[in-house]
Amino acid sequence: MTTSLEVLVSVRESSERYRERLVDTPDTHYTFCETAAEVARSIGRADVILGSIAFPVEDLGRASRLRWIQVTAAGVDRFLRRVKLPNGVRLTRADVGFGDQIAEYVLGHLLARTQRVCDVAHLQRARTWRPLSVEFLKDRTMGVAGTGSIGRTVAARARGIGMRTLGLATTARDLPEFERVFAPEDKLEFLSRLDVLVLCLPLTERTYGFLGTAALAALKSTVIVVNVARGAVVDESALLEALQTRRIRAAILDVFEQEPLPKDNPLWGMDNVTVTSHHAGLNVPDDIIDFFLENLARFRAGKPLRGQVDAGKGY
Repeated sequence: MTTSLEVLVSVRESSERYRERLVDTPDTHYTFCETAAEVARSIGRADVILGSIAFPVEDLGRASRLRWIQVTAAGVDRFLRRVKLPNGVRLTRADVGFGDQIAEYVLGHLLARTQRVCDVAHLQRARTWRPLSVEFLKDRTMGVAGTGSIGRTVAARARGIGMRTLGLATTARDLPEFERVFAPEDKLEFLSRLDVLVLCLPLTERTYGFLGTAALAALKSTVIVVNVARGAVVDESALLEALQTRRIRAAILDVFEQEPLPKDNPLWGMDNVTVTSHHAGLNVPDDIIDFFLENLARFRAGKPLRGQVDAGKGY
C-alpha cells in the first residue's frame, strides 16, 4: 500500500496556479498556507515542503515528519543561514532556467547604460535631434563571480555579443563559457581585469561581504558592477561610498541587504545606479510546478533529486 504524503505549499507569489495544478491524489495531499500562522498550524504534519524564499523558517524545528524541502528559487541561503535543518531533511533548489532570465536582465541593463537609453528617452520627449556618443560591449571583459548554471549562462550570452569572459569559482578549472576561471586566492587579479563584474554567487559564509573595500579597490574606475546574487554578498556601505566618490563607474542592483530597499536609501537617487526590485529571475509558476512534480516522482521512487543542495557548501 502506497503511503500518502503530506505536502505543505507556501509560495511568495500568487498561489492560484499552484492550487489549480497541485491537486490531491490518493497518495498526495496538499495543504496551502498563505500566512505564517497557517504554516505554524500545519507544519507538524508535513512530509514535504514546497516553499519560497519568504518561508517562515523559524517553524522548521516543529516539522517532526519533514523529509524534503523544495525551494521555489535558485538561492536557498534562508534555509541554511537562519536555522539548522532537521536531521535527514533533503533540500533542493529550483533549477528552471533562471539563467536565461538573468542573462537577459544583465545584458539588457548593461546595454541600457552603454547605449544611453535614458538620454535617448529624454531627447525624444523633448523632440530634440542630438546624435549621442555611445559605447559598445564588444571586446570588453565581463567577469562572472559564481560559475554555476546561472553564471555560465550569463557568460555564454555575453560571449554571443563579442565580450571576453572570465570566471571566479571555488577552484580554477576549464569551462567552455570562460577564457579563464580563477580560484579564490586569485580574486584580486580577477577583479583588476574587468570592465563589468557580475555577481552570481550563492550566499554562504565564504561569500558574505565578497565585494568589500579591498575588492572594490581592485576594480578599475570604469567598471560597472551588476548584482543578481544576494544583497549580502556586497558590503553595501563600501559600495555606496565607491559610487558616490566615482571610485567605480556604476552599479546595476537587483538585490539588497534590506528588501524592499528603504525609500531613504541614497542608492535610489544616484545617476550612476540602476535599482530594480529583485525581479531579474522571476518565478514562473508552471516551470516551478513541473520541476517539483518531477522531483516528487523521483522522491517517491528513491531516486536522486534534481537541484540537490550540499548543506556544507551552502549551495
